Amino acid sequence: MYDLAIRNGLIVDGTRAPVRRADLWIKDGRIAGIGRFDGEAAKEIDAAGKAVAPGFLDIHSHSDGCVLVPYRPESKLCQGVTFELCGNCGISILPSTPESRAEISEYFTSDLQLPMEGVEISTHTVTDYAEQSAAAPKAGNYGLLIGHGTLRGCVMGFENRSPTPDELRRLEERLAAEMERGAFGMSLGLIYPPSAFAETWELDALARVVRKHHGILSVHMRNEGPRVFEAADEMLGVAERTGVHLEISHLKIMTKSLWGRSQDLLDKIDAARARGADVTCDQYPYYASSTSMTAMIPKWAHDGGVPALMERVMHPGKRLLDDIAAEMESRGGPDRVLVASTRGGHPAWEGRTVEQIAGELSCGPVEAVVKILQTCGAGVSCIYFSQYEEDVERILRRTDIAVGSDGYGFSYDPAITRDMPHPRNFGTFPHAIELARDKKLLPLEDIIYKMTGLPAGIMGMSERGILAEGKAADITIFDPETIRDNSTFTDPVKRPSGIGTVLVAGTVVLENGEFTGAAPGRVLLHGRC
Repeated sequence: MYDLAIRNGLIVDGTRAPVRRADLWIKDGRIAGIGRFDGEAAKEIDAAGKAVAPGFLDIHSHSDGCVLVPYRPESKLCQGVTFELCGNCGISILPSTPESRAEISEYFTSDLQLPMEGVEISTHTVTDYAEQSAAAPKAGNYGLLIGHGTLRGCVMGFENRSPTPDELRRLEERLAAEMERGAFGMSLGLIYPPSAFAETWELDALARVVRKHHGILSVHMRNEGPRVFEAADEMLGVAERTGVHLEISHLKIMTKSLWGRSQDLLDKIDAARARGADVTCDQYPYYASSTSMTAMIPKWAHDGGVPALMERVMHPGKRLLDDIAAEMESRGGPDRVLVASTRGGHPAWEGRTVEQIAGELSCGPVEAVVKILQTCGAGVSCIYFSQYEEDVERILRRTDIAVGSDGYGFSYDPAITRDMPHPRNFGTFPHAIELARDKKLLPLEDIIYKMTGLPAGIMGMSERGILAEGKAADITIFDPETIRDNSTFTDPVKRPSGIGTVLVAGTVVLENGEFTGAAPGRVLLHGRC
């Protein structure tokens, strides 16, 4: 007797193999066979006309806090996501020490869109995190990168300086220890201090630790706008010198002056690969990005952490104002910067552009940015409409670039999710399938590979990402003709269409689009999944 059989489905196995009609059956949380099922099962699912795929793997997530919140962060599972790699962009929930916990917690949550009011962060190590997750079970699976900014804050604080030889040794030792505990690698957020304070030689040293432990070095590059090519050169150089597996996060060009030059960027990456560099990339398939409003604040003004930043914002000088103006213009200008969340500081500004808010305040756009931050604090998040459609689609066509959300797991409860996060939090994976289908960019087997087999290979996951006998039964069943992202920038908190069933470890967690209440998810450790 098998636990579950999925009959008559269109098998999209995550390897780019042609779609085929077959049954799939499960025993003890693993795939027991694919073909014609003639046995008996305790439960059967008729998947006629539906695609049966590996559970989608979100290689670029910020859902670290989802294992701690008391509510159900359901927006990823409703997209078919069964695993999220968290701790990206240099910002992770750990490491910390008892002495640095409060400061690290403030750093981690200052740019966090996820509602975590009243949640105490007490995870100092990957082991702590896994244990706390087990005590508060979730439906999906999670893994962690060590954020370079968090690591730096833990070891040497938030000052704008290079580490001393002793501090560098401690950075290396703590990174190595967390990777031995099961971290998947390290992430860099070279636009976000304190990660942004690092010189390239520091990145080289830590990259060698990551390589020694067979992890990945994920990077939000130092610039994705006017200096994106120089930023790419820096990181490709790190990969070539150290041999680390470099994962370039959310690959894009987000300045109007360089629109249309995505092929030049892809050519640069391909040339580095030809020279022997181990480089992969991921992308979220939207024409707008999202991050904190403080991303428009220059690096030097972040020296000393969030309190020092806010002190400078409260008393801005000409240098600060000029730098904000330049950064805002590089992101498309005030009419292309939309306030998504004020963390309750001024809800009336949410859903309005900086230009509109400036008009309401009878001031200039730069002064409006300062006023927003003065009123609401450092936690303001924005959506930046700064990308070119053709560039996004050109990158999406590449079968060697994974799909990742750059988002969080949110609740659909309006009492919990009270503002307007980027639609990618609710629809990245259906959106990618929808774009590939409607614009004929890729066949179904290729777009599914970009969110299953490809990211599994990048992350070193041997038990997930493909449908094959003996693999973990993390499975997403969807209608390839009707799957659709229903989220918009002004009304994002929407469930996607076309995803009916999701399994984690052979357990049905989503059935007919509704949660079953099952919670088989856990924190997965690198090299053991």
